[in-house]
Amino acid sequence: MTKTAPTSPSPGHAAPRLDKLNRLERQAEAKSAKRARRKDELADHAVAALKQLGYARTSLRDIAEMSGVAVGTLHYYFEDKVDLITYCVQRYKIGFLEEMEAILASDASAPELSQRFAQGLAQSIRQDAATHRLWYDIRNQAGFDPAFLPVVGEIEMALSGLIRKLVLRMGGSEDKTDLVYLMLDATFRTAVQGVLAGDARALDQFEARAQDLLPRLLQPGTTG
Repeated sequence: MTKTAPTSPSPGHAAPRLDKLNRLERQAEAKSAKRARRKDELADHAVAALKQLGYARTSLRDIAEMSGVAVGTLHYYFEDKVDLITYCVQRYKIGFLEEMEAILASDASAPELSQRFAQGLAQSIRQDAATHRLWYDIRNQAGFDPAFLPVVGEIEMALSGLIRKLVLRMGGSEDKTDLVYLMLDATFRTAVQGVLAGDARALDQFEARAQDLLPRLLQPGTTG
C-alpha cells in the first residue's frame, strides 16, 4: 500500500485563516490596551486617595469609593492593596525618572547641568509633593512589610542609577554615587515636607542647597 504525501493548504484556503488569526490578534491587543487604560485610571484614583489619607489609613474600600467602583472591581485588576500601591508607585516613579533622564541627556556644562537638575527636582516637588510623600511612606513601610521590599529595592536602584549618571556627567567619580544620592535624597525629602507644610521658601531653599551641594560633594577627597 502506497502512502500519499500530505498536501499543503492551497493559497485560497490559507488567506482566510491568516485573516482570522490577524483579526483575533488585533482584538486581543485592543482588549489588553483597554485593560491597561482602565488599570491606569484606577491607579490615578488610588493615588488621589493615598495622597490624602496616607498608606496606613487608606483601605481598598476607600479607594473603591473614590473611584466610583466596587471593591470587587479593584480585585479584578489588582490582587490586593500591596499590588495596587506597588503599581501606583512604580507608574509615578517611571515618569519622574524619564523627566530627570531628559535633563541629563541635554547638552550642558557641569554648572548648567547642576542648575537644571536642581530645578527639575524642585519642579517635580512643586507638581507632585504629595505623591513623593507617598513614595517615602511606602519606603518606610517596607521596613515593616516585606511585601514592599522588591518594588522599593527596584526603585532605589533606578534612582541610584540616575544619580550615577549625574555624577559622571558632572565629571565626578563613580564612587561618589552613594554619597550624592543620600545627601540629595535627604535634602529632597526635607523640601517635600516643607512644601506640604506650607513653607513658601522650601523650594527656593531646596534649589539653592542642591546647586551648592553637588559641586562640593564631587570635589576630590569629599567623603561626607
